[in-house]
Amino acid sequence: MTDIARKRVTYLFGAGASHAAVKAVGSAYGILMNDLTSELAEVVRNSVYREPFAASQSLKHLANHVIDDRSDVEHIITFLDQSPSGLHRKFAEELRKSFETVLRKRLEAVYEEVGEKQCDLYAALLDMYDVPGFSETLNGFLTLNYDSLLESAVKRFSNRHVEYGIAIAEPSAGTRATPVIKLHGSFDWEQVWPIRQLTAGTSLCWIPPGIQKAKESYPFNLLWGRARELLACDVLRIVGCSLGPNDWDLVSLLFGTRHVVETGEPYEIHVIDSPARAKELKQQFPYLDIRSILEVEPVGSQLVAEFGGGEPRRFDTLDSEEQDKLVHAATGKNWLLVWVSLMAETTYRDLGSVATPLGALQHILDAYA
Repeated sequence: MTDIARKRVTYLFGAGASHAAVKAVGSAYGILMNDLTSELAEVVRNSVYREPFAASQSLKHLANHVIDDRSDVEHIITFLDQSPSGLHRKFAEELRKSFETVLRKRLEAVYEEVGEKQCDLYAALLDMYDVPGFSETLNGFLTLNYDSLLESAVKRFSNRHVEYGIAIAEPSAGTRATPVIKLHGSFDWEQVWPIRQLTAGTSLCWIPPGIQKAKESYPFNLLWGRARELLACDVLRIVGCSLGPNDWDLVSLLFGTRHVVETGEPYEIHVIDSPARAKELKQQFPYLDIRSILEVEPVGSQLVAEFGGGEPRRFDTLDSEEQDKLVHAATGKNWLLVWVSLMAETTYRDLGSVATPLGALQHILDAYA
């Protein structure tokens, strides 16, 4: 099959993608926001008793009665940022630093627990595109994550290097670029010109949590422009990204690149997540024409059989009642792991092999398929 006939696929990763990667290798730690809120709330409660916040009763009330395990920290940071009180705005900055501290600590705990295995699932996904005869070509990755799990996975390949969309490091000669566009920056980037890998005690180059993403200045204006180029694709696969109210700029980008274009058909959007979550996104954003993991072949038919019983069959052959029952039944899975393992299985079935120099996809096939 020629490259012209292959579908060009771009991936959009949210925190749920890295969470799936670390859970796939048995980590006891979660890295989603709801896994961090308890520890974050405790850090915040301690900070209000330190200067310059110790005299503020409003901040003590906020820390002790408003910020808890159910809080959306991004909302609170934004509300404080818009306060006329300079002390409140300063506390918003304290919240951002607390979030960084807690997430960094959690990522370090994951690495101490499972080491480089944390990148195995990402490596298998990349390895799929090195299988001779595979029916897709990899356009690149857009990611909202601050961690470097994806980049670490790319660096396992002798024939690949990370292309960040901005000048951070010179690519190795003779290797293939894998675009990894970090739309919110990275814990590994330093806020200097030009951007460089972070060293101790320096300023992070990142867009911290908040409803309004400050992306007008370099390098984020360039990265978001680069994202438009990567969305010139046939398929966008969204993994572990909620597209919630804090992601409105991202939703706008998807709408614009699907519909406000001069040529070409709108790209397909596949959600590699719970079918129930995909259904919610369909209802919220009908103009994105989202498809759940159950609706996308060759994986969908296999999952219909697994959750609904009987022989593999396409989701669109079921009546509405059968579809609703299936969506309700399809729960409790690591959906990125499910999808990669089924892709390994169907690729082996169609091509007779998933052998590559790295062997990462073969490992998933042996372990899970």
